[in-house]
Amino acid sequence: MELRSEISKKYLAEALIKLMKQKKFDKITNKDITNKAGLSDITIYRNFNSKEEIVKYYLSNIFTTEKKEWKEKENVGFQIFSFFQKNKELIELLYKANLQYLLIDNILNVHDYKKEDPNIIAYSKVTVAYLIFGWCDEWYKRGMVETPEEMMKYFKQTKKQ
Repeated sequence: MELRSEISKKYLAEALIKLMKQKKFDKITNKDITNKAGLSDITIYRNFNSKEEIVKYYLSNIFTTEKKEWKEKENVGFQIFSFFQKNKELIELLYKANLQYLLIDNILNVHDYKKEDPNIIAYSKVTVAYLIFGWCDEWYKRGMVETPEEMMKYFKQTKKQ
């Protein structure tokens, strides 16, 4: 049963992302999603509490997959810039739906943030995650003209000032 539930979640998530390319997020109904996924209406309610939760699930899966491919020697900031560049279409969908803030949870997960971390560790991880997100956010708003390598050069220059 668990495997079927996971497959249903993936179908629902993929359907929602496809629908977000066609219409505004707030205009997409649960019925639209289940129809696009080819699943019964009740399936969405068994697996998710909201459309936002579906997007969180989708992002978590993508970040998990991407993180497996990341080279340990490379800077996490560079990896996040690369993620934004590689997934630019998804990033655009998130911004159009005002869901870009959902990226922060995944950036925190990349830093292995846990609520039970000691305060100083938690504050440090959150600071770094929001710093990286802030840079990515501004980079996106400026059209993502620079490469991830160029963004890291800018980032390193700010450390020297």
